[in-house]
Amino acid sequence: MKLRLQPTRLAQIASLVVVAGLVLPPLLILVVSAFSSQPPGGGWLFSLVNARRAFSNEYLGGSLLNSLVYAGATASLVLALGVALAFVVERTDSAFSRYAEIFSVIPVLMPAVTLVSAWIMLLSPRGGFFNLLYQSITGADTPLFDIYSMSGMVLIGILQELPLAFLWLQPVFRSMNPELEEAARISGASHLRTLFKITLPAVAPALLGAWLMFFIYSFGALSVPILIGLPAKIFLYSTEVYLASTKIPTNYGAASFYSLLLLAMTVVAIVIYNRLMRDKDRYATLRGKSFNPRRYALGRARPLVDMLMSLAVLLTAGLPILILLWNAFMPYPQVPSWASLQLFTWANFGSALNYGSAMRAIWNSFWIGLLAGAITTAIGAWVAWLKLRSDDRFRIMVLSEQIGTLPIAVPGMIVGVGLIWLFLSLPVGIYATPWILLLAYIILHLPYAIRMCASGLVQLHPELEEAARVAGAGWLVVLRRVVLALIAPTLMSAAIYVSLRSFREYAASLFLIAPGSEVFSVVVLDMWQGGNSNTLAAYTIMVMAGLALMLAGTTVLNRKIGVRQAARSSRPLQESAS
Repeated sequence: MKLRLQPTRLAQIASLVVVAGLVLPPLLILVVSAFSSQPPGGGWLFSLVNARRAFSNEYLGGSLLNSLVYAGATASLVLALGVALAFVVERTDSAFSRYAEIFSVIPVLMPAVTLVSAWIMLLSPRGGFFNLLYQSITGADTPLFDIYSMSGMVLIGILQELPLAFLWLQPVFRSMNPELEEAARISGASHLRTLFKITLPAVAPALLGAWLMFFIYSFGALSVPILIGLPAKIFLYSTEVYLASTKIPTNYGAASFYSLLLLAMTVVAIVIYNRLMRDKDRYATLRGKSFNPRRYALGRARPLVDMLMSLAVLLTAGLPILILLWNAFMPYPQVPSWASLQLFTWANFGSALNYGSAMRAIWNSFWIGLLAGAITTAIGAWVAWLKLRSDDRFRIMVLSEQIGTLPIAVPGMIVGVGLIWLFLSLPVGIYATPWILLLAYIILHLPYAIRMCASGLVQLHPELEEAARVAGAGWLVVLRRVVLALIAPTLMSAAIYVSLRSFREYAASLFLIAPGSEVFSVVVLDMWQGGNSNTLAAYTIMVMAGLALMLAGTTVLNRKIGVRQAARSSRPLQESAS
């Protein structure tokens, strides 16, 4: 039943105003500031001085080429591996299918800065674990692999984005009707021919859209370019934005112009993706007719496939966590041995707790993340409910949803640079405070909240709300006693997910922190750049253990709340029915 009350129309307009007011100003001001000769807060005067300064950078062409190579290689390889992982989990009888949720936990517990730092500990040419082990066994003077290279950057970029690729592509193969493939095999097609003639063409728009997103993520990434690219003197385009905004004297005008090109690439990618999906009915594989998904029997290849799947988890999380654990208890990087066990120490944990702003950073990340989770989920649930349940004849909610999900393709550093310009230009005193970080986290994670809340609401049949309204309940009562009660587990999951993602966010934070508002990921970067790798290991192990306990506790609590709320909310409906 569609809501046609005037308050609902006002709620739709309010949602559009709130979402557009959050997302659009930081992006639009980049366009304005890129063509102004004035610094932030100095008004606006049209000029091409920023363009001239940007193009006069002799390193810009090489940085742009390096970024295209890095992003193209990373996106292509991570797409291929992501397709393989998603296909194995959703379409085969691999035993690993039961443990696929590991890939959804890895990005939360293993922040990007931590993952890159851990792999440098493993593959650094001088102190890297594998290189030290190789040299001690072979007596060689040269390292086995130098992570400070383009190939090293691509390798770590793939490991960083692989869990995201799996989560992006898993629903594609889950929702595909296998009857199309079965019909091809009945016609005599081999498994390989079916894969290339039926399966991949059917999901081609989704795969191309995923590649575009992975390319944008890689192009706008900062952890790999800063931690690996800068020491190797391999400059990427995102490095130019970072250096223009952080080196002294800062050049926010050049940074905004650099960001404008990246924003334009993002918009082009979104337009291409929408054009692909405009004709999505051609590729529809899930219709009204139900089907029973059937899995490929791997047969003798099953142990090998399971081993490769386990290797993927080992590379994306297992080895980084193990090296962090080892280094956390060692005074300096070294290969494990009986002799090195004699050097076992807890001193690194004390150093981490006493390291400058380390404890303040954890507290800031904690409360800002919790607040971001609550606010973002509230906005996401509001937008999702109005989109699914209200009469949207003027397509207000379609526009609200499109604007709200736009940041999913916008790199964090663009939001960071945009907010710098915005709040240095407006008479609002939140620049250089934790509140500007909170705003950035809400903007960046709003798409996740909208999607997660919409997924929960889709499973809630409208007849439950109709029954409550027939019993005389107003729409506010229906929203509180029925909708919110029944999707409480989804809301909690969305809030915790956004909180944890905010805790690990670094790209926007690098541009927005100030003394007193430091956050976890930026302190990790500071520790690494200061040469405190063992202190960094102890610090991240403590934080990751806390995040794991928090995630486990909220999972248990979420299940209990779901059962309790479902039972409680069903009583009024049963009484009204009787």
